[in-house]
Amino acid sequence: MSPIRNREYVPPLVVTFGVLSVVRVVGALTSPIMDCDEVFNYWEPLHFVLHGWGKQTWEYAPQFALRSYAYVEQHRALLTLLGSLTRAQQFYAVRVTLALACAFCEAVFVGAVGRHVDGRTAKYTLLGLVGMAGMFHAAGALLPSSLAMCLGMLGSAAAMRAPGAGGRVKWAVCAFAAAAVWAWPYAAVVAVPFVVEEVCVRPRHLFASAAMGVGAVAAVAGVAAGVDSWYYSRWTLAAWNQIAYNVLGHGGSSALYGTEPWHFYVKNGLLNANVVMTLALIALPLCMALRRDVHGRRLLFCVLPFYAALGVFSMQPHKEERFLSIVYPHMCLNAAVSLTLLRPIHKQCPRLGYVVLGAAALVGALRMAALVQYYGAPIRAFQQLPSNASGTVCMSDDWYRFPSSFWLPPKCRLQFVAGAFDGHLPGDFAPVGGSSLRASTGMAREDFNSMNRWEPSHAIPRHVADAVCDYFVDVEYEGASRGTPWEKVACEPILDAERTPLLARVVYTPDRLLPKKWGQMCVYQKTGDVITPSNPDPK
Repeated sequence: MSPIRNREYVPPLVVTFGVLSVVRVVGALTSPIMDCDEVFNYWEPLHFVLHGWGKQTWEYAPQFALRSYAYVEQHRALLTLLGSLTRAQQFYAVRVTLALACAFCEAVFVGAVGRHVDGRTAKYTLLGLVGMAGMFHAAGALLPSSLAMCLGMLGSAAAMRAPGAGGRVKWAVCAFAAAAVWAWPYAAVVAVPFVVEEVCVRPRHLFASAAMGVGAVAAVAGVAAGVDSWYYSRWTLAAWNQIAYNVLGHGGSSALYGTEPWHFYVKNGLLNANVVMTLALIALPLCMALRRDVHGRRLLFCVLPFYAALGVFSMQPHKEERFLSIVYPHMCLNAAVSLTLLRPIHKQCPRLGYVVLGAAALVGALRMAALVQYYGAPIRAFQQLPSNASGTVCMSDDWYRFPSSFWLPPKCRLQFVAGAFDGHLPGDFAPVGGSSLRASTGMAREDFNSMNRWEPSHAIPRHVADAVCDYFVDVEYEGASRGTPWEKVACEPILDAERTPLLARVVYTPDRLLPKKWGQMCVYQKTGDVITPSNPDPK
């Protein structure tokens, strides 16, 4: 990539890793789970392969096979190596390991910026990463997009070397191939600028580079297909099935799960990175206007991955916050490039870049605090379940707040109660019992569909809930209560986001400064026998 040719001091990798590790581990230990897909598509399958029970989504039904067990298996192997841990310890062990791995990849990324782009740009990038709320929760998330983000940083770090430099193609190709095939197929978009640069600058080596790329993809795909095929009891590759469903429309469409306007990721970037997102958006026009030499043209390949991902994902109808996380580090790099290119304009204030990023980090810290204080109730509430509890724990319209079976007492199982939601709720993995794990994961199931249709067998009808459920976890607003035959065990405060003004819910502020509306996430225990109504409601 293009150097801006500034040889300022850049902290060594061990120092950068140490600083980032502290921030990432704090995030792993405190950040709430931001997306129910993380729970039901990754934490629950991981819990199942470890303990033999958990909730199952339709994507894990063998006839669809949209989720890769290869991704789950690597975390199962990690916990097996760590030995005997409680399930809560397993949860945090995975999170902390992911956070430390991300911190290492970030340190490599920042170091590459310092060596191949510019010293000041590297320090700006580091400050952006430390203070970014998006990285705070994405780094320790059990999501393929977070793994793709880390591998994308390693691929981009290799790609920053000048074309023809030793190891550039080999390491970049391996990292990008793993990001796209092992982690998340759509992460391939981050590699596009690197591929274009290789085609334009080194056309004579195109065949060799292409062969290396095909070989890397084939090797990673072969391992992933082997793991997926064993679990699903048929030859399959989940990465391809995901593309076929979401892109080619085979069997359904991701738009069934909600659509957002084109500017969704711009707004989300502002929420997760505030001024860093704004600076990232202007990096390309600044490069084109202020760096017209050969180095400036090559600098474009530094800033293009962020634009490539933003453009491609913004054109898709279905959008989710985690999709853009694969270029959060590139967002920080783009912002750093903008500040570096603008520095001659503000010579009278040479520290302005650090001031701007310091302010962004302060706002980011307030956002991080808001996430922890306002939305951390689910894990805290499930911790209030008695450790010796047994029976059925129920949730209804707040099913998406479930923090995973890692937080259920060993003798409890989660069930959903039919409510206002009319989409496809997760079911249960078939019990392993005396059979093999593969017998469960490869079992043909007729209670799953790919069209987001309601499946009655996945929820308890409302009229029998009081009889079937032993515990109920529910979010209440304005003093509501379940009433007879339920008794409150404990409650945890949770923000009522719909009735709280925008600024008050986005960043942490004392209530006396910005009043908020609060609810409670409460754990109830059944206190007596229940007579089932003779005239049940239709659900």
